[in-house]
Amino acid sequence: MMSTESTRIHNLLLLLEKHLLTLSRYGADHPIHKQANDEAQEAFTDIWSRLPGLSMTVSEEGLEWEAETVLAIDDKSESLAWTLFRAGIRFISFSPGAEQEEIGTLLQAVAWALTLTDEDADDLVAALWTADLQHIRHKAVEPREGDGEVVQPARTAIPRPRTAQEVRKQVQDDVQAPREESEQAGLLPEGVVNLEEFESTLYFLDESEINHLRAEIEREYCQDLGRNVLSLLFDTFELQTDAEFRSEIIDVLVDLLPHLLISGNFGAVAYLISQTRVVVERDQSLLPEQQERLEELTRALSRREVVAQLLHALDEARVEPSEEELEELFKELTPDALVTVLKWLSRLSNEQARRILHQAAGQMAETQPRALGAALESKERVVVIEALRLVQERELRQLESHMEPLLKHAEIGVRMALVAALDSVPTSRTMTALATLLRDADPDVRIAGAVKALSGRRFQGALQAVEEAILGEQIRKGDLTERRAFFEAYGTIGGAGAVSHLRTLLLGKGFGVGRADSDTRACAAMALGRVASPPARALLREAAKDRDPIVRTAVARALRRG
Repeated sequence: MMSTESTRIHNLLLLLEKHLLTLSRYGADHPIHKQANDEAQEAFTDIWSRLPGLSMTVSEEGLEWEAETVLAIDDKSESLAWTLFRAGIRFISFSPGAEQEEIGTLLQAVAWALTLTDEDADDLVAALWTADLQHIRHKAVEPREGDGEVVQPARTAIPRPRTAQEVRKQVQDDVQAPREESEQAGLLPEGVVNLEEFESTLYFLDESEINHLRAEIEREYCQDLGRNVLSLLFDTFELQTDAEFRSEIIDVLVDLLPHLLISGNFGAVAYLISQTRVVVERDQSLLPEQQERLEELTRALSRREVVAQLLHALDEARVEPSEEELEELFKELTPDALVTVLKWLSRLSNEQARRILHQAAGQMAETQPRALGAALESKERVVVIEALRLVQERELRQLESHMEPLLKHAEIGVRMALVAALDSVPTSRTMTALATLLRDADPDVRIAGAVKALSGRRFQGALQAVEEAILGEQIRKGDLTERRAFFEAYGTIGGAGAVSHLRTLLLGKGFGVGRADSDTRACAAMALGRVASPPARALLREAAKDRDPIVRTAVARALRRG
């Protein structure tokens, strides 16, 4: 019978194998994968609340965790464990963060590996090596022939998306190569004229004419056909005032939007939205129904499902859009799209797109704090954390009412992000909120977050809470790092007023009676070093010859600091 933790891991792996099955059968673009991704993220979140990481060995029997098989191999043709074993992988581990996007990358690679045959040059290990996963680690061996495994093929990199210039060059090469082969054989394809059959003095072009033709051809190839079609439609719309005719054009524009998104013509999408907005603002002859439909079209790009489709298409684009196209596109998003944008930020594998989208999200948050407030109240952990990062980076104020409920959020990662956000906008209200985290259940939040932030701001409102902590019994049961952080914060915030309590803790009542333990006295010495006043330095010099070597070392460090 499995233990409780083994059962949770078993259920997680069953979800991943189910997701792998849908990838194999329906492909990566099927809507069912969103639900599978959400279920996997929830399962991983449950695991991370109990384990710092998940490491498993891969055997011929299945995936094993702590010598217990948590995923057995049933059907080899659709098995996650067998596919890993067959590729030579003998160890795999997951750390927090893998659930955001790397699990999807791993499963897509495994689904692809399921289609490989013995003659294929690619292999799963090469695919994972190329993916450069940061939160998923694996170790592989070179399988041997004759032991039931497939010999490890040579590693080959999965090709990256090609740029528009690379695609254009490939087309030109594909056209030019057959022509050159035919010319070498003395033949030309049907319909191609051989200039050598004509009188050169009559038909030969001079240099300027050749350059002109070359420039015109290049201009023709560089034209955005989608934008050209849209320009014609908008010109026709403004010239024709017939209501029925205009309604037909609006129908065409509405139908074009999803097609442009799917094809990855992001520049044309931005042009469609911007020109629609211009028509609404400029054309006074619009009928109420026409104006309503056009305004709905301008809002369509920012609807949750459309934004998700847009970002998915962007991440899967074979031809990478330019930075100018992305800036133009994201500029058309309204603040209503902010929650969906923040949800997708960590998923995008396209680094350029993620950077520009992050900048656009910051601009949305600055212009519409209401939208950022809604993001802070989201039920999704990733949205809340990204929203708090925007507050920190942009130093956005007047969001205290949205952040204060997060002080009791169940996720440690959210509370850590909250500390940084509150510290970035120092007001009496945010510092008071930070002070409540001095009693947080997690030591990382107390130390790396609240104590250091309040100490750096020298917030006097936290002095009583810090003093109660260093004089109480609870801190002596805690980690030495936490104890030292609280003492140094007390010296920094309390200043000269803290010397009296620190003297008692450092020197005691005399003759060794009632003295605190060595670690507490050393922490008191470090706190006096933070005070850096003449009375504090006098106390440190008095304790410099203490018999306890731990205290003497702390005193010496505190004096050097001063």
